[in-house]
Amino acid sequence: MNLNATEIALRTLNGILVPDRSCSKDQEHPEAVLSLNAELMRLGYSCDEELFNALLRLSLSELSQVARDMIAALRSLCGDDVRYSPMYPNFPKQVMKAREAELYYNAMCHYWTQGQWQRSYYKLPRSFAFEHHKLRNLRLITREQFLDILPTLLRSQESLSELNQEIIRWFIRHEAPGAYSIPDEIPYAETRACLAAALLEQGQDFSIYVHSATDLLRVATALSGGDLSLASNTKFISFPRAQRKSMVRALEAVIREEDIGRHRNKWVRLFHSLHVGDYSKSVFAIAKKAREQGTLYSFHSQVELACSSGDVEAALLLLLKRPTELARRLDHLLRLCREPNMAMEISEMFLDVADQVPTRVLLQLKGHLSRRVSLTRDRVVYPKGSVQRAVILRDPLPALDFNAVALLLQGIRSQLEQRFASLPPLRASWVDPALRHCPLPVQQRSASAGLFQVARGTRLPIGNQSTLRCFIYWVGQDIDLSATLHDQNFRMIEQVSYTNLRSSGYQAVHSGDIVKAPNGAAEFIDIELDSAFRAGARYLAMNVLVFNGPSFAEHKVCYAGWMTRSRPNSNEVFDPKTVRQKVDLNGQTRNMIPVLFDLQERKAIWTDLSTGSEPRWGSNNVESNQASIEEKLEAAIRTDHRVSLYDLFSMHVNARGSQVWKKDEAEQLFSLEEGITPYHIAEINADYIG
Repeated sequence: MNLNATEIALRTLNGILVPDRSCSKDQEHPEAVLSLNAELMRLGYSCDEELFNALLRLSLSELSQVARDMIAALRSLCGDDVRYSPMYPNFPKQVMKAREAELYYNAMCHYWTQGQWQRSYYKLPRSFAFEHHKLRNLRLITREQFLDILPTLLRSQESLSELNQEIIRWFIRHEAPGAYSIPDEIPYAETRACLAAALLEQGQDFSIYVHSATDLLRVATALSGGDLSLASNTKFISFPRAQRKSMVRALEAVIREEDIGRHRNKWVRLFHSLHVGDYSKSVFAIAKKAREQGTLYSFHSQVELACSSGDVEAALLLLLKRPTELARRLDHLLRLCREPNMAMEISEMFLDVADQVPTRVLLQLKGHLSRRVSLTRDRVVYPKGSVQRAVILRDPLPALDFNAVALLLQGIRSQLEQRFASLPPLRASWVDPALRHCPLPVQQRSASAGLFQVARGTRLPIGNQSTLRCFIYWVGQDIDLSATLHDQNFRMIEQVSYTNLRSSGYQAVHSGDIVKAPNGAAEFIDIELDSAFRAGARYLAMNVLVFNGPSFAEHKVCYAGWMTRSRPNSNEVFDPKTVRQKVDLNGQTRNMIPVLFDLQERKAIWTDLSTGSEPRWGSNNVESNQASIEEKLEAAIRTDHRVSLYDLFSMHVNARGSQVWKKDEAEQLFSLEEGITPYHIAEINADYIG
């Protein structure tokens, strides 16, 4: 990922860093700034007043450079930097009117030649129509605001996406050490490792960010381009001698057998790569023990032994020494209780140490417990890893003791509000009820980079335009765009794909299947929203699948997105100002569901999930992956086990401000579009889950 300061500012702050200049009125170039803004409007953006005036104060050469950087970055962000050539250039009308025999013959000739043959059609002129869309305002940002991006990311209480990890590396590589500030505490271990690895690469001291042997394992993983969650194995690079020496010295100060035992196999490989015997006798002794399968102390095995034998008291005494682990094991302990009195005692003992549990973990526990007073039949879990997968566990869990759960929920809320009260006071605040449908951001390490980032499960309005147009663009082997229509129980009732270019029951049409794209190719799908809903579809899922070839990560380019269009057969097929989201697909997977649409509520539900399975029969398409797609949609819809942004912001307002019930009476807003919004993931994770 080749980032620059302009793209970082646009992606994180929706703004532009402009040189601070001041020129006289007769030196201004208003026509040039207006021309720039006109081009921005073509892309769906516009300068706000402050940015417009700052651009006026630049010399013509400075303005030209800023304009080049802005336009290049924005074109890349919305996908306007390539040429879109669907198989049927006069899509959608051309496909809708074509005879079935023509579509079939063209497809077979294309497949027989492995994509070499493609029928040539004359591209007809397209009529002009005004497309209703809301411009995204670009704002002026200062040098201080730009430099504050780094500490904001480092303060995050949640894992960071690959994009945000790359931004951290960019600052360390391109800004002088004294230019930026690093917080005294970096709470999330993966973020610490990302920073430490970037510092080590630049020859700077990183050892203060290595608090445990697992931290050092993550540093080596980061340097090797691996998964910082440690959910998968990493092939370690050949480290330079200076780096090996620095890492072993840092490891020597923090190494514990327990940390080594937790990831024994990874450590055996890393010990070999680090040549630890050359630098430390104490580290070498533990390395030898790990290689020879010697017994390494394990706290977690002791807890497992106590739980498996039903010794709740022994397990509790162990876990009280580590309150965060107790929070994660609390449900299991309460299920092991034979009497309600014991459940109440465990709950009270947990609340006594809850002040030592990170806010993020308390919020997760609060969301989990909110549905544990009754039999829990289905649970959605998100396994760690660099590719996001959601799994629905169907095994039922018995209800927990009502009084114990009530005590825990009340105590956790009290603990959270007590923490929030110590933060700077808030002004009179309005919390948008729509934020009830926006869950807290979690597992951001696997989030795809796009025009915007929100938490999975977030519901966003899609407006009143009649037509939804999904698109993909890729370079490489055969990737397919498909759309699946589902009823309210998530059952697939129709699909539009290369096997079904036109729906017989719904107003939905595909632009044609292209099987090879050495120079780039595009596919589109149009769906008339109201007609699909009236015909019985509740949900529409956008599916992107690699038909044959490597994962998305191994393709040179692959991205997907959607537009909302009021006149499907007017203007260009790809109109950048109508793009609502464009997301890069670069995960180690071959199946992705970027987004799900609720046709009844006219909401986009951000999904960004891999179906995570290969077809057991036939080709890799929506038909052979039907069961997996249906399960992932159910997982995306079910967010009742997660605290919402409405709950989070309401607790902050109750603890350190005053809540008003009318938007126009508020001095501070928490909403979908104004103030702090679901798009402000970095700020939420740094300043509100702190």
